[in-house]
Amino acid sequence: MIQRIQTIYLLAAAILGLVFMMAWPLFIVQVLASALCLYTIFLYKKRLRQAKFCLAAVLLYFAWYIVLAVLIQQGKLPEALPYTACLPLVAAILCFLARRRVLADEKLVRAADRIR
Repeated sequence: MIQRIQTIYLLAAAILGLVFMMAWPLFIVQVLASALCLYTIFLYKKRLRQAKFCLAAVLLYFAWYIVLAVLIQQGKLPEALPYTACLPLVAAILCFLARRRVLADEKLVRAADRIR
């Protein structure tokens, strides 16, 4: 089941999550979110848990932006950020798309079970 499209989404999200590293608090959140994405790939037999972990990864990527705003507010980071600061947002979108595909698979399996 590694060949599913949500695996590609989650792998891309994990890679994109680690591209932009600026400060230690941001780095920690990025590593947690990327590790969660990688772990989620191997939960293909437990689709509902996989969907929950995808949602948790999305929330972690949004938490990255909250930490970023706090660091900018405290003056520890410059206000002008490079364009790679949008990569965690792209990773969050990919995790959300993966979650939608996981739920679609779950719906398909339930429909097939109903037919039997």
